[in-house]
Amino acid sequence: MANKKLHSALIALTVIALALVAGQGIAQQYPTKAVQLVPAGDPGGGLDIHARAIEQALTVEKKIDKPFTIVNKGGGGGNIATSYMVGQKGSGYSIAINSNRVLLNPLMGTTEYGLKDMTPLVRLTAEFIVWAVRADSKYKSALEVLADLKKDPASVVFGVGTVPSNDQFNILLPAKQKGIDYGKIKIVAFRAGGDAMAQLLGGHVPILSSSMSELVAQVDAGKIRILAVSSPAKLDRLPGSPTWKDLGLDIAIFHWRGLFGPPEMPKAAYDYWNKKIADMVKTKTWKELMDKYELFDAFLPGDDFRKQLEKDEATYTELLGTLGMLKKGKK
Repeated sequence: MANKKLHSALIALTVIALALVAGQGIAQQYPTKAVQLVPAGDPGGGLDIHARAIEQALTVEKKIDKPFTIVNKGGGGGNIATSYMVGQKGSGYSIAINSNRVLLNPLMGTTEYGLKDMTPLVRLTAEFIVWAVRADSKYKSALEVLADLKKDPASVVFGVGTVPSNDQFNILLPAKQKGIDYGKIKIVAFRAGGDAMAQLLGGHVPILSSSMSELVAQVDAGKIRILAVSSPAKLDRLPGSPTWKDLGLDIAIFHWRGLFGPPEMPKAAYDYWNKKIADMVKTKTWKELMDKYELFDAFLPGDDFRKQLEKDEATYTELLGTLGMLKKGKK
């Protein structure tokens, strides 16, 4: 009897050992073929630029052996790319590049797929959002604007490129922290950032909340001033412009771009890309590309990225719920 038990135990240990060796072999072999990079946008757009920058940096720095295949899935506000990735469930060979639309779209009811239907890999880059006024504006500080809003939330009109968006949240969050009834603030959405800038310069809206990259040329030309920046610390590009934290508000808004795997992405692939991208963002080539495209490092590894996404989702749900913008049908 003892010999039989010993024999059974040895067989079990052998099976476990073989499984571990096999698992290690799979992890060591990955990837065995080209990996798809799937920008949730059309060729030439911001997400496509990110895909090609990643490919260039990893190739130039000799960080990968297998080539990438870039497969653009634009349209549907990012939903086409998300649906495509859900169809790759369990695969380690497709990686999407997307923005906070992965959180906003299900809240707005435009897709059934949400955060639980993807595997956050890394947060990669960010732009930051600013409050801008004309050079001759009466407002010298964002705190003056907030003081007026505190007296009458409808007294100041803001221009943004679209809603819902980080441009919009860059108005609502400071107001919320100041105890302002932010549901009454007047926010006008224009077709694009360029249209919003024309409205600001034309005096049709007194304040614009928009991406910094869309405004710096007008700052340099002396036509507008920046009242606040959503970055966590002062930016070299705008040394005289305060952050929300400088103004006493605990706010930092990242207009980020991140990488996502399909649902149930294999651990070997997840670990591989977390390490590869962590190495890539430290390279000279990547830093040069960041400067070229005026982007900022916002790297967060997978677990931290997921936690931040969950916090953002809760914030968006509260803000949009207060405004009555949440839609039914989200998963």
